[in-house]
Amino acid sequence: MAANLELAPPPVVVDGLLAVPIDMTAIAGTIVFDAAAQTAVADITVTFNAGIADGHAVFDLRQTITAAWLDGVSIPVAQLASHDFGGGANAGQRILESLLLAGSAHTLRLTYALGSPQASTAGSYQPALTWAAGPRLAWNFGFTDLGGGRYLEAWIPANLTYDQFSLDLDIEIRNTVIAHSVISNATIAVVAANHWQLSWPSSITALSTLLEIRATDTITSQTDTVALPISGTSVTLEAWKFAGSAINLTTELTNMHNALFANEASAGEYLHGNRFVAMLRDDSSGMEYDGGTTTSLGALRHELFHSWWGRGLKPALPRDGWWDEAWTVYQMAGGTGAVPLDFLDSAVTLSARNPWVRATPGGAYTRGRELFDGVASLVGVTNASQWMNEFYAANSAAPVNTEALEQYLLARSGADTLVDAFHRFVYGFADPAATPDLWLKDDPAHTGANFWPGTFWDSPDLWIRNGPDGGLDHQNPAAGQDNWFHARVRNRSATQRIEHFAVSFNVKSFAGTQFSYPGDFLPAVAAATGFDLAPGAERIVTQRWPSASVPAAGVHTCLLAAAICRGEHPAAGAHVWENNNLAQKNLTVVELAPDEWFVLPFVIRNDVWRWPWFVLTVAREPRFERAAVELLHAAGPELLRWRAGKSWRGRLESDARLKSAAPPFDCGGGHAEHKSGSWTSRNPDSFWKQRIGERVAGQFSTGRVSNLPITLPDRDPLRVGLRIHAPRDAKPGERFRVHLIKRSPLLRRALGGVAVEVRIR
Repeated sequence: MAANLELAPPPVVVDGLLAVPIDMTAIAGTIVFDAAAQTAVADITVTFNAGIADGHAVFDLRQTITAAWLDGVSIPVAQLASHDFGGGANAGQRILESLLLAGSAHTLRLTYALGSPQASTAGSYQPALTWAAGPRLAWNFGFTDLGGGRYLEAWIPANLTYDQFSLDLDIEIRNTVIAHSVISNATIAVVAANHWQLSWPSSITALSTLLEIRATDTITSQTDTVALPISGTSVTLEAWKFAGSAINLTTELTNMHNALFANEASAGEYLHGNRFVAMLRDDSSGMEYDGGTTTSLGALRHELFHSWWGRGLKPALPRDGWWDEAWTVYQMAGGTGAVPLDFLDSAVTLSARNPWVRATPGGAYTRGRELFDGVASLVGVTNASQWMNEFYAANSAAPVNTEALEQYLLARSGADTLVDAFHRFVYGFADPAATPDLWLKDDPAHTGANFWPGTFWDSPDLWIRNGPDGGLDHQNPAAGQDNWFHARVRNRSATQRIEHFAVSFNVKSFAGTQFSYPGDFLPAVAAATGFDLAPGAERIVTQRWPSASVPAAGVHTCLLAAAICRGEHPAAGAHVWENNNLAQKNLTVVELAPDEWFVLPFVIRNDVWRWPWFVLTVAREPRFERAAVELLHAAGPELLRWRAGKSWRGRLESDARLKSAAPPFDCGGGHAEHKSGSWTSRNPDSFWKQRIGERVAGQFSTGRVSNLPITLPDRDPLRVGLRIHAPRDAKPGERFRVHLIKRSPLLRRALGGVAVEVRIR
């Protein structure tokens, strides 16, 4: 998939054409102004890759095209018409009526006369191209978030804001002796008098570019520098104003200096190189760009903060533009978290589900601030700021959407109430009319009941993949790289549609039992969101597992997931087998040759039961009933002799040898010795051999099911190993699973388990 297309709207049929968003990589061309004729002509070429499906490319331009060429071949202008995508006023897009193969590379060249953009007129600072005596040109891009067609597409062919590309413009004003100046966040090279080459980096999107051209005698400027406290970058500050304005540039440069310094100290690194450009105006306008602004003095501090939130971390689509306004207003107001969430308040839509909406709602500034006040009240003001700064640092290289923000805050904070808050106060959904029933299968035979007495530690609705390949087969996590969590979420209700839900993914780096909600599930490693799950339907959601949190090779991982929606959260204290919103994947996959063995390190303990006696059961699949399975522990057979004697608790607590053989289990992932990998007959001296010991505590008899009794001290964890031998007569390509189950004779039920799938090489 081309860069950032995962953030683009999905392909959609519009007026009989399959409209497919594209990936623009570079935009370049010339704009020539003829001062004598007071005209301007643009000749722009877009280099792009077609989208994720065969279809018709989507882009936007709010000028009247006079000629067009696709890959150097002339095409009729009528094949580039604008179409209504259902996003509201001024939200149309152009569709290229030439069928393009998915992922194919192309160029689209357009020529047109520059004129007033055919776009929304929202905002107080309008895009304008005017001439005055001299002749003097006045041209400003005039962006706004408040209406469609008012980003780069007003003047230059561009994409929605998910897309990142470079922009190079050669701009010349002919037939005038009046000197002109360029106010821009671009890199500016002067070719000759009134002739410039402007370049923006490949990280920009359609909302990034500040550009104004004015007669030099109509404006004035001053500069200053600031050394930023985190990056250490020395940033040149450029402040411009109109000639005759009473604005004191020296004072405002000091204000800019102080604000930029404070912003980097509080929010993270400045991402826009070594310049900041401000066009200061005597009105009420305010607009942010990458390392720049056109603004009134009253909005200056607000717009400066947007170089972090909004143009450092960028919204993926216009519908995501609410969070940078909301967070900025919250911060400028002091960020107190003084107003808790009130779910009796009316619902508000800050992020519409239609991806073609082109305007940020006005409620972003008011109700959006209230949302962040409520979030800070819920999780703590310091935590809210810290986690938002972490989100900024983790994602600022690319645009991000609203869902990513929700997912991060849920995973990081563990506050499942945030799912309710986003449901009602961001996506604008009403509360469900009936109680929802989200569920995840515990076992292939599970039909959705909350209580499931069978296998629950190897959910078929949870799996891990080493790449974003859409595979359905579980893989062991690959250390040192990103992996991907998957969950198949089901709607058990016959009538209630689930408008919005979230799934948390957490990892325990040991094979434990009796995991309970929320403590073992939240906070989480990651979370995913989904929308519009019809009654009886199912949906697979995925989320990246960042490489930094993937354990090292040989460290066992147990995957836990919780499905959450407005109106249904798992009950506090619930275990996987007691709640159908919870699921567990305690499966290790190993490849063995015939007659090889593998050891699974795991932890077993008596978490809550005063009764110390348990049974470990091994269940094997048909044809592999004779696969040898052993329990390993440093104490050897003494492990199973613990149950002898009446004073079992005193014996266990006084047996220093056994206790030292089972110190509290660490979560691994950062220890160099873990890099020795799995413990197999091909790697007999693994790190785990020293941690567990190679003495056989007990041999499970052959057969479909075999048992070993064991006594566990109250809450004392034991690190043990399960050694599984591949039969000598196993055939290449065969697979079999071995389940180790912890059972309570007192309760007559399973309390947990682990599973190993052996694949014969």
